[in-house]
Amino acid sequence: MWVVLQALLIIPTQKAAGEGLKIMTIAIYESALIRHFNTRKEALRAWEEKIGCRSSPFRGYKMPDSRLYIEQPDFLDSIVDLVLTNERHIFIRGPVGSGKSTLMLLALRDLPTLMDRRGNRFAVGYVGMSGLYEKQMASAIADALRIKYKRSWETNEIIEAVSAECVRRYIEEKSRTALFIEDVADNQEAAFHKIRYLADLPTEEMKESYKGALDEPIVTLIMSGTMEYWNAMLNFLPQIADRTEPLDVPALDNQKAKEFVARRIAYAQGKIDVFDKDSFEIHPFTDKAIELINTAAKGNPRDIRMLARGCEQVAADEFSKNGDPTVTQGIAKLVTEAYAALLKEVH
Repeated sequence: MWVVLQALLIIPTQKAAGEGLKIMTIAIYESALIRHFNTRKEALRAWEEKIGCRSSPFRGYKMPDSRLYIEQPDFLDSIVDLVLTNERHIFIRGPVGSGKSTLMLLALRDLPTLMDRRGNRFAVGYVGMSGLYEKQMASAIADALRIKYKRSWETNEIIEAVSAECVRRYIEEKSRTALFIEDVADNQEAAFHKIRYLADLPTEEMKESYKGALDEPIVTLIMSGTMEYWNAMLNFLPQIADRTEPLDVPALDNQKAKEFVARRIAYAQGKIDVFDKDSFEIHPFTDKAIELINTAAKGNPRDIRMLARGCEQVAADEFSKNGDPTVTQGIAKLVTEAYAALLKEVH
């Protein structure tokens, strides 16, 4: 197979600029690698069409559709209960891909509908960026909480505006602030201290000014990160860490892993709006295939997705040979063993 490309060649001439441009047709023989890639892509597309999907069910999303979420009710209740009691900040702890961001978003979704034990409602904000410097963090917090400030302001001025607005909301609107910060320890050390200032609100000066109206914390931090991030927080922000409850994200069990796969297939089929978590199909995957995948992934959603995509490609190759799109236990075993061997090499 030949691939025909058109290219512009600039030929030096004595004529005016642009007159020396000529179009030349170049024929390049398609390499075996490109042919192989195109053949596999065609097989994958045929497999997706066979199971009624418009695209791969296992594509990655930076911020997935909420209909793809696998809820962990008990864990989510633990987060919300800690926020409502207003006794501790929270650190949601887990490996990369374990679902920390998803759980934070679910908690953030629920909080504005609730009241704490004193009848306060919640103003919520979410900072999903990492690697921020001091002023970037201050600006991101203000933006997340919908608090106005001038771009020309220094970091301390922005944080002061945030703290003043948090106090005003508490006094005038009976609204506490819940600030969600993703991968908090991935930010610069200087940014930590701005977080600490908010975590310590109200200040003694504020308490005196409002004469007893501020007798409890008015900002609750809900942070996330890996175990390494938690250890960094212990080192850099011990004053907050001592008042923070670490919660370890639970791994998906086999039933939730099946729901995770089924939701993505339904999404790719355009059927997610009628998905029933109590009654769903996992075709073309078999139960045993997903159980093998989940064991290899240790219940980590990101790794389940990655392994399922590997199985999808192998199943597509088999489908092109025998017309059967099923992701069998044998296919799952092949993919998970290859994955384990790769990780061993990396380590």
